[in-house]
Amino acid sequence: MALILDTRFLIAHSFPKSEEEREKMKNFLSKISKDSLIIPSIVVIEFIKIAGLTIGLEMAKIKLRLWIGSGAEVTPIDKDTAFLAGEIASQHKGVPIADVIIGAIDNRFKATVVTNDPHFTILDVKTIWYN
Repeated sequence: MALILDTRFLIAHSFPKSEEEREKMKNFLSKISKDSLIIPSIVVIEFIKIAGLTIGLEMAKIKLRLWIGSGAEVTPIDKDTAFLAGEIASQHKGVPIADVIIGAIDNRFKATVVTNDPHFTILDVKTIWYN
């Protein structure tokens, strides 16, 4: 099964709020280790922007490179994905563009998005969360 890592997941992984959350994350990661992991390029942008404010831009990039080194693939926004995202955005005007793009990538890969973002329910995207 392919899993798409959303920004919310990468932030939760990088900054667990407690030791209990760290353990839940560790348990979740042990269960998905054989899955194909996809990080949309828009998530790379969001993560560097958000995490970079806390840990610095270079450390945020290092954290992403660790995911990539572990086998996660960064997926670009290609022409077909852009056209599909445009269609989805026109149908769901209140959903942020980043979520629309991730939804289009999900559609392309028939994957599951690792997130707790309610926008994906609106987009009818299958999601899971680490706890």
